[in-house]
Amino acid sequence: MWGVAISLLIWLILSVWNTANICNEQVEINRLLRKIDRELENCCECNEKVPDKNLDTIAKAPEANCRVHFSGLIMGGKFDLSIGISKIYEEDLASEYVGAGYYSNNNLAFPKAVRQTFDGIAIDKGTRLIIYSRPNFKGAVLLDVEGPLVINNILFKDNPIYSHCNSDTYPPELQATYPQSKRIWSSSDMQKWSNGSCKIICDK
Repeated sequence: MWGVAISLLIWLILSVWNTANICNEQVEINRLLRKIDRELENCCECNEKVPDKNLDTIAKAPEANCRVHFSGLIMGGKFDLSIGISKIYEEDLASEYVGAGYYSNNNLAFPKAVRQTFDGIAIDKGTRLIIYSRPNFKGAVLLDVEGPLVINNILFKDNPIYSHCNSDTYPPELQATYPQSKRIWSSSDMQKWSNGSCKIICDK
């Protein structure tokens, strides 16, 4: 009988001890969660909500003198998927072709170009493009230019596969708007421009 009583007492002690350990672990977990919440609240970039695409200003369809073509490929006068070149104003699997609008998150507005990373942009005449380093038009202004202008990523300037794109003779309708004097290599790595936001503003 004493053996049963002692066994029962040991079981009760172990149960209480295990319960206390579980409670202590739960308290520690709750403390860590509260700490993480405080750190997130104090982190401006982390605390920045990712906007719904529907909250952007309604984008207009691209039209002459009011359009921008973003690509994850190099921008050129002829589409060539085998080496990664988009043709200006022809949307493809790595690009978006849009009109005026305030695009508060590039990831949402230009998913194909961002997925491949920005490597080429064509801006029509009469069109201003401003790119910000962070969503919601915050952070540094990475680019503020008016078209007509073709910008290709400086990373590929010395690559013979792509270096010709800024000196090629385009088809006549593109050459008239984008002569060689209106094509430049970016001043910094365009792939770092992908995750911010942008405004496209037109004269008309």
